[in-house]
Amino acid sequence: MDFGEWYAQITRRVDLRIRDRVQTIMQGMHRSTFRGRGEDFDFFQQYTVGEETSHIDWKASERLEGGFLVRKLREERVLEVWMVADLSASMFIGFSEEKSKHRLLLDILAILGHSVIRQQDLMGFIGFDSTLRTVLSPFRSEKTLVNLLRTIWDFQPAVGEKTSLLPALQFFEARKGASLPNKKQLIILISDFETDEDWIPVVQRIGAHNPIFPIFLEERIPESLISSVGVLTYRDVESGEFGKVDAKAWLDLVEDQKRREQAYCLKQFQASGIKALFLSREIFSVDELIQLLEEQRF
Repeated sequence: MDFGEWYAQITRRVDLRIRDRVQTIMQGMHRSTFRGRGEDFDFFQQYTVGEETSHIDWKASERLEGGFLVRKLREERVLEVWMVADLSASMFIGFSEEKSKHRLLLDILAILGHSVIRQQDLMGFIGFDSTLRTVLSPFRSEKTLVNLLRTIWDFQPAVGEKTSLLPALQFFEARKGASLPNKKQLIILISDFETDEDWIPVVQRIGAHNPIFPIFLEERIPESLISSVGVLTYRDVESGEFGKVDAKAWLDLVEDQKRREQAYCLKQFQASGIKALFLSREIFSVDELIQLLEEQRF
């Protein structure tokens, strides 16, 4: 399957669901927390000395015995969604191209990116491996999204570059004090999180100022592969080293370690009010991704 076929297929797959469900979650529908000069009436408030007299509702004030009423309006708000994507070598290796973490990453970016742009909100993008590879300023152009997806489709990871989440996370830590009038940021961090870094505290600090959602990607090991071999020879795509291991013992070890890591992460995130998703092709759901946005009604 080439890029054009994939993109046409996934847009057909999600378009109806996005049309039905996204209407309640993005710019035009979520209630603004900002007060200002908007078009939607919110409530009346007693006039106080110093306010602009142009805000007084004279007709409503006629019913008030003494004083004046001021119309308070809801101001339109822009949602700025940042997709932060792991482009390290471990995301591009696997047992099946269709079920690979790379393809899963592309599906997520296409679904969420299409949702954001359709609602005239903004999407920013950061690609990283051991350092920041790409920083794309927030945009709302379908053409820019397609070009981004095509670039990631053709991307070849650098050999020996390990996953490092800290440079991307520090990008947002440096911005947390920046003024973003009439904007709310949503950060979606997509990776296999195969790193020894102590990155969770940084996510927690960012989450204290902006919603941030880690999405853990994995490609499940085919059971048929394990049952057909006794010893596996493998190559670490990030270090380049080769090794051998008993297939069944290795699988049990990997699965146990994965469960422990997921339980630890969930415990840490729940303590900070952060939600995380764990996705593979077997449990991938378009509705779950859209739900992720629906829950962020500000």
